[in-house]
Amino acid sequence: MCSGVGNRLPVIRNRLSVNGNRFLLLITVYGLLITGCASVQPVVKIGLVAPFEGARRALGYDAIYAARLAVREINQAGGVGGYRVALVALDDQGDATLTGQTAASLTVDPAVIAVIGHGLAETTAVAQPVYAEGNLPLLPLGNPPFTPQDPTLLPAAFQTAYNNVTPFDETAGPYAAATYDAMQLIFQAMAEAEAADGTISRDSVTNALTALKYDGLLGTVYQP
Repeated sequence: MCSGVGNRLPVIRNRLSVNGNRFLLLITVYGLLITGCASVQPVVKIGLVAPFEGARRALGYDAIYAARLAVREINQAGGVGGYRVALVALDDQGDATLTGQTAASLTVDPAVIAVIGHGLAETTAVAQPVYAEGNLPLLPLGNPPFTPQDPTLLPAAFQTAYNNVTPFDETAGPYAAATYDAMQLIFQAMAEAEAADGTISRDSVTNALTALKYDGLLGTVYQP
């Protein structure tokens, strides 16, 4: 389609003397089509569910800045296998009742290929069967190996990069490393899925995550 549009442009130019206004309209439309062809890139989504309100809100904000950093870095590098990555962050408020609804909302979006959450044992327990029914892999934040870590052990370069994505010059907390490493594990699974199947989907990412390991910020991480 893109090459066909380019081949037709000389024909449109010859119509300038017949109908100048029509030429301007067509050249604008075809110009937009060419630009669109050059810039379109498929997008996959990664869910992040955590409490962003309530007593445990610090957990959620600690995680979301690390996730944003990981997404920014991977997209600046060109994405994974031709795909760009979008982050879908949802608030379950640490409430088990709300958690089930939040998890279900992610399973119905086919573009969501993995989820990181929920940070608390009680909400993760509620969400796990929902994701399993939707064939959506969950990396359980708060469960091994995605457990809280001493942020003072994080590399200085990561601390600086994390600080740069926060709106108020915040420092990384105990869930930053776990969230960032979980994102990196998903990226690695995406790359392996695309290489093996030529596409990135829930099924291909789930298969790629099996027995996959990644040397993270503070140790080896894997999908339990």
